[in-house]
Amino acid sequence: MRVLISGAGIAGLTLAYWLRRRGIEPVVVERAPHGRLGGYGVDFFGTGHDVASRMGLLDRLTPHRLPIDSVEFVDASGRPAARLTAALLERVIQGPHLPLMHTTLEGALLDAVAGQVELRFADSIAEVRDTGAAVEVGFTGGGSERFDLLVGADGVHSRTRELVFGPEPRFVRHLGCHLASYPVTDRYGWGRVRAHYTEPGRQVVVYPGGEPGRLVTLLLFRSPRGASVPRDRRPGLLRTLFDGAGWLTPSLLADAPAGESIFMDAMSQVVMPAWHRGRVALVGDACGCMTMVSAQGVSMAMAGAYTLAEALAAEPGHERAFARYQARMRPEVRRRQRNALLFARMLLPATRAGLTAQNVANRVITRHAFAPVLRRQFGAGSILPPAG
Repeated sequence: MRVLISGAGIAGLTLAYWLRRRGIEPVVVERAPHGRLGGYGVDFFGTGHDVASRMGLLDRLTPHRLPIDSVEFVDASGRPAARLTAALLERVIQGPHLPLMHTTLEGALLDAVAGQVELRFADSIAEVRDTGAAVEVGFTGGGSERFDLLVGADGVHSRTRELVFGPEPRFVRHLGCHLASYPVTDRYGWGRVRAHYTEPGRQVVVYPGGEPGRLVTLLLFRSPRGASVPRDRRPGLLRTLFDGAGWLTPSLLADAPAGESIFMDAMSQVVMPAWHRGRVALVGDACGCMTMVSAQGVSMAMAGAYTLAEALAAEPGHERAFARYQARMRPEVRRRQRNALLFARMLLPATRAGLTAQNVANRVITRHAFAPVLRRQFGAGSILPPAG
């Protein structure tokens, strides 16, 4: 069986690895020239950590653990009003926790399939025709090929989903805010802390990056529409939206790189009635994006890829395999989407009164007695059966 995977992100690379391990030939096509290496941090635990362990990646990943010991919610002077300590995080997660840069994880996955899987960069799918017996795919770089199956692992703005299932607005739910992320030089003598500073309608987050002397800046702001922002407009837009903000915000904006280096996207979820049609299926954010605030996007992407590969290897036909994969993954994703949706609604209070209420809530939920509540919110455990 020959399977085309559209997208060389975390879901696509994980799927390629496990398909090959199960005797299925994957081909990965990715529109970026060298892979999609996102420059922001991820909380890596639960199912994602479990899948990476089964892939033998932990020795590669662990030395790159981000030096973060606590999460602090600070005021305009930088004083912490509430703190999520390492001890509380251990009680919440109750298992291995590995904060990483997205780049680190994607780099490890690329290395895991390099030389084993056909990777086609700087190309993407342009046309899809499911004949019933095969999938005929036309490429933007020219030419077409036949594959037994096509899997869209191409993210929240999936081209595969658009071509096979319908236009993006039918499935993508905007949650009312955008996020932006970029690296800056550490000229503050930053410690081992991820700090959150919030004003009505906007939030600034800073934490140590993957290299010494580097910090990651994350900016969140309320937005009524989910339209993308052209790269050349991003620095100016951020300066306008965060004008007059307190704490370190002016310095962080002054250090912002050119627009090409600023990641920015709407905070959205993808909700679909079905994740497969004919010989085409979706995996990861393409069918079940939960948003960054879920802290589970990476884990569920890897879980979905692993589960799909297992189903394709175990079932006698792709219809049964796709149905088995969806039945296992979709309830888990929907539960985490509901939790993330509730959390996102409280993330950026629109008023001073709302911000005051958030500050009180932060002081309450960062007590050890609330560890079980946070554990239910973020679904810390692995959903996979024990490895055989």
